[in-house]
Amino acid sequence: MTNSVDWHLVVPVKGGSTAKSRLHPPDGVAREDLALALATDCLTACCAGMAPGRVLVVSSDERVRTVATTLGAGVVADPGTGLDAAVRAGRDRAVAAGPDTAVAVLLGDLPSLRPDDLTRALAAAADHPLAVVPDASGSGTVLLTALRGTDLSPSFGAGSAARHEAAGHRRLVLDLPRLRTDVDDDRALRTAVALGVGASTATVLAGSLATLPTMQASVHTFDEATGAGSALLDDGREVSFDAEVFAASALRHLRVGQRLSVDLDGTRVQRLWMVGIGDDQTIG
Repeated sequence: MTNSVDWHLVVPVKGGSTAKSRLHPPDGVAREDLALALATDCLTACCAGMAPGRVLVVSSDERVRTVATTLGAGVVADPGTGLDAAVRAGRDRAVAAGPDTAVAVLLGDLPSLRPDDLTRALAAAADHPLAVVPDASGSGTVLLTALRGTDLSPSFGAGSAARHEAAGHRRLVLDLPRLRTDVDDDRALRTAVALGVGASTATVLAGSLATLPTMQASVHTFDEATGAGSALLDDGREVSFDAEVFAASALRHLRVGQRLSVDLDGTRVQRLWMVGIGDDQTIG
């Protein structure tokens, strides 16, 4: 296979008052506005990274549809019977011109996504008839692809990456944290903010970032000689910190299993402190 595949990208976006029900936005930020901002940043990156007319947004929310149209994306009505049905509606629109149309499905809640992340992921997927990129936890699916669009059969929801893999999609564990960080809950939002979110999400959260839930972790390794080590986030991901970060924490020692609060930049810790100590007492 070559990497010059003419992909059609389907992006389902729920939108509305019921979107992102597991998120708890900071005071003064409406969940519906935050959900729209997440989708706007994701769609902006998608439309910038795809050829004109190759992005199809599946949504029945008027605000989402307006954003999609403004960005130059096509719009498909959401059947309203779940995520898989929404994906199938987008897929069917994409393959209407022919069954050999290459179709990719990307979740619409990736506010840290950059066009190059999408380009690299689709280039990797182009080498396989069917492919799946799992989310950061390895359990969910953020990108699902089929070189022959009619072969794409979505099975989203909890544990979807394993189901898609069992159905023949090649699992691609790519080093693309911005693409693999979908925002469904408070912890994921904190991670996305640490990676760097787009303009819409940053604007909605302006002045409120300090009130986002803190990420917590347990010490996994620690080298007393250097002060460097690693920690396991509560979602199972391992992140590292260097001697400079440890020195700035004003902690003298860490033991394996010790609980920490952390701020992240991708997979590296920018700041760490003891769980239970307020930000006004931390150093670094």
